[in-house]
Amino acid sequence: MTEEDATLVVDGVRLPGRITKPTGATRASVLLLPGSLFSDADGDYPSWNVRPHVYRDFAHQLAALGIASMRQAKIGPGTGSATVDPALAAVHQHFDERVVVARAAVARLREAAPGVPLFVAGHSEGAVVASLLCAGETEGIDGMISLSGPALRLMDIMRSQSVAMTPGADMSAFDAAVADVRAGRPLSDAARANPTFAGLAALPPQALSYIREVDAVDTCAAIARVRLRTLLIQGGRDQSVTPEQVDALAAARAGLPTEIARFPELQHFYKRAAPGLDAMASFALNTDNDPEVAEAMARWMT
Repeated sequence: MTEEDATLVVDGVRLPGRITKPTGATRASVLLLPGSLFSDADGDYPSWNVRPHVYRDFAHQLAALGIASMRQAKIGPGTGSATVDPALAAVHQHFDERVVVARAAVARLREAAPGVPLFVAGHSEGAVVASLLCAGETEGIDGMISLSGPALRLMDIMRSQSVAMTPGADMSAFDAAVADVRAGRPLSDAARANPTFAGLAALPPQALSYIREVDAVDTCAAIARVRLRTLLIQGGRDQSVTPEQVDALAAARAGLPTEIARFPELQHFYKRAAPGLDAMASFALNTDNDPEVAEAMARWMT
């Protein structure tokens, strides 16, 4: 394979990226859209010292199967991103700007791999971005892949994760705080003191506003608006986006061209996870992606 720089400057922010190509014939190309949190182009989280390298693994595995790919960093500490025009960069505080960045990346990938089918694969929150992109002007996109895409709104996912980590906990204060965030109201003192809501309560107002915008997306309705053929990929030991959510996404697409690929032993970053492994230990796994996922993607794309 070969790799080349694919850094983009979009609305005042420089976003590092990489394009990976097979050395032989290119059969298709795919844009890998990252999930939530501060990930670099490889899919590592330097500010947390967690390095699953999920997007680098996909790029290398897909290149071996004749598929070109593009991957990109997100804005945030340790990702290599940089603000070059603060006035323009303010738009990146809004979730919709992720679709703008994705559209620019599609154009860059098409230049790098012309004349072959082009697909968009979004991981986790990136799957929501992919749905919003592909439900609009598809610009010659041939299909969409949802990699562990959520069927629930963001704060509903946070609630289910809190319940899983603290069984039997009183969630009434959490629910009240969620209602305040969704309504744009200031958080109460009780919400700020509640341990199940501590992470959100510590965020600055701009971050809470961004979360409100992500949470406002009805993910099932969004994927139902995608008329392109779609592949849904889900790990059976995913504790971030639980396995049953893939069935809700498929149900939302009733009558539209949809396939599901399930991997019962894989976690959120497509590493093999032991049964019963706790959520934080699973998140920290840094083994290679199971190659079966890339193989399923390549078969579906070609």
